[in-house]
Amino acid sequence: MDFNRRKSDQFKLDEEVLKISRICLAVFTTFIGFGIFAPVNELGMYDPKWMRAVHSGITFLFFLLTFFSSWVRHRIQPIMLVFFYTMSAHSLILLYWNSLYVGYLIGMILVLSCIGVSFVERKWLVHYLGSVTSVGILIGIYTKEPMMDLSLYLSAILTPAIISYLTLNVRLGSVEKLRESESQLKHFHDRISSDLDMARDTQNNLVTTDWPKIEGCKFTSFFRSFDQVGGDAISYKIRPDGTVAIFFADVSGHGIASAMVSAMAVLAFNIHAVAENEPASCLLAMHEDLKNLVPNNHISAVIVYYSPTTKTIAYSYAGHPLLLLMKSNQTNQFLEGSGTLIVSMLEPRLKNNSKVLESGDKLLFYSDGIVEVNDAEGELFGDENLIDTVTKYRSRTGIDFLNSLFEDVIRFSDQKFSDDMSMLLIEFE
Repeated sequence: MDFNRRKSDQFKLDEEVLKISRICLAVFTTFIGFGIFAPVNELGMYDPKWMRAVHSGITFLFFLLTFFSSWVRHRIQPIMLVFFYTMSAHSLILLYWNSLYVGYLIGMILVLSCIGVSFVERKWLVHYLGSVTSVGILIGIYTKEPMMDLSLYLSAILTPAIISYLTLNVRLGSVEKLRESESQLKHFHDRISSDLDMARDTQNNLVTTDWPKIEGCKFTSFFRSFDQVGGDAISYKIRPDGTVAIFFADVSGHGIASAMVSAMAVLAFNIHAVAENEPASCLLAMHEDLKNLVPNNHISAVIVYYSPTTKTIAYSYAGHPLLLLMKSNQTNQFLEGSGTLIVSMLEPRLKNNSKVLESGDKLLFYSDGIVEVNDAEGELFGDENLIDTVTKYRSRTGIDFLNSLFEDVIRFSDQKFSDDMSMLLIEFE
């Protein structure tokens, strides 16, 4: 974690330093380049133009290389340190040769001012300022017949050096605050990631994949989450009388909050599926348990009680899509019934329904994420496409059937979906 943080910080700092270095190189190139055309001979200065031309050319070359050479970009700070030293040496030599001429002092001030914003390593700046200002002071002291007052010269050398040092301290303080903020953000991100992992594990437990072996039927479930975690739940409970209670639900919303509500709903189902003899009363009891605990989500659900001895199902809808029965005689029908959402502001209106099944029948549970996807023109997949698709794949069984259905839905929506997709297939032998 510390290594990744340092790597991220360093990357951002390198980007900042690279931008500033390019500005400094452009300024140095321009300043030295103008000097090529200065009338130094008329002023009686000793300043060979070839020196300025070579220095300006090399500086401009490295400016260009910062855009085209990764080797230069990765080593920009030591390269810039060399340029600062050469610029300083150039200015200091010319100051000495030309008796502290003000034009070269301006160049020295320019270099001292630029370095304070060019580095993020204090030791490099301290080393540079200490050595360069010391040499500059000695040059001022030992120059014969200087063109300016020594006190003014020393002030012009020391003032930008002090400002550069203070500037670097301010920048390093800002960098440290940035690092601290990023560390806190990284800690928060890690905590959220950990919470999401826990929520994902919880979600996996909410969608049952390990079904009991019930004589005469086979269970297969399928789930794809729109977000990292979703609000769908598929669960079961074996009742004392041997019937199998099946809970298939979709909590409104996405993410951790919906997963938490799903977990609460499954817990409530496990309690009331044993105590309540009818699906509608089980849903109503769950509503009473959860309505004061869940203020911002509602639940659409269907509960089915299946009796293996009579091959009969009793079921109740709570705002959930209708179950699809694929008959052994190759016909398909939606199981009739109605009911309103639970855990909502309104008191649910629920009904019990029943259906006798036959060997070879298949019963499909599905969330609204399956039928409410849109194609490119905005058309819903809907019930008709669902019927056509299950008819096309009705010879397939188990997870092969559910995967085929899912792939057709995703193909219809051009690989896009905006809700969790869950399905449960019960095949009656």
